[in-house]
Amino acid sequence: MTTSTRSPRNITVELCVGGIDDLLLAASRYVDRIELNCGMAVGGLTPTSAIAAAARTIFSGPIIAMVRPREGGFVYSDAEFRLMLQEGENLLEKGIDGLASGFLTQRNQIDVVRCAEVRRAFPNATLVFHKAFDFVPDREIALTQLIDCGFNRILTSGGAKTAAEGAVELSRLHQLARGRIAILPGGGIRGDNVASLIRATGIREIHSAVREIASEISAQPISMGLGLPGRDDFYHGRASQQKLDELLQAIEDSDLSL
Repeated sequence: MTTSTRSPRNITVELCVGGIDDLLLAASRYVDRIELNCGMAVGGLTPTSAIAAAARTIFSGPIIAMVRPREGGFVYSDAEFRLMLQEGENLLEKGIDGLASGFLTQRNQIDVVRCAEVRRAFPNATLVFHKAFDFVPDREIALTQLIDCGFNRILTSGGAKTAAEGAVELSRLHQLARGRIAILPGGGIRGDNVASLIRATGIREIHSAVREIASEISAQPISMGLGLPGRDDFYHGRASQQKLDELLQAIEDSDLSL
């Protein structure tokens, strides 16, 4: 497999990938960083060891891997948390650079005990607190807590449905952080809004999934369900080459050098 090389883009682009084809697309378009997942339809789950190993072969830039053992919230049992620590260790052994996770209490506040334990367990890894952050009622307090716990980045839409809608809050968080932790905007970032978002927030990196729905069959052969109710099991999500190209082109076409 061909290893990617970095692009001279002046905005860091992180692509959220959910499978081997997404990985190959990320490498072919020289995105700066990837967040590696499986189970994108349920918000992203811990990737398998095989896809993590393949990612390190295919993609030469920084790789952040999701550590999330199940769908549905961010309050974990002791057994789930111990599993997450083991998953994190396994991923880092595969050459992954960092881990994305989120730990909340039953009141949707940052679980500082577990966040601190994760940092102690992985002292040299990049730690990203993912969009569980957007469920916290007081993001200013949460920001300080994550700095104190030693996290490196927060993936957030500013508490809004999309990063564009949360631009004012993203800018505020970026200013409050004062370089102590990076704010990474994510949520609905596309070619038609990326330049205005960067200008509005002053943040020089973005996270995007550019997902589309695809199917390799011409017609659904039977009527039955294998997974979540209401989902069509013959269709799947993937990173869109067209949407990614539009995003990258919009960044390159915009005067964002200052």
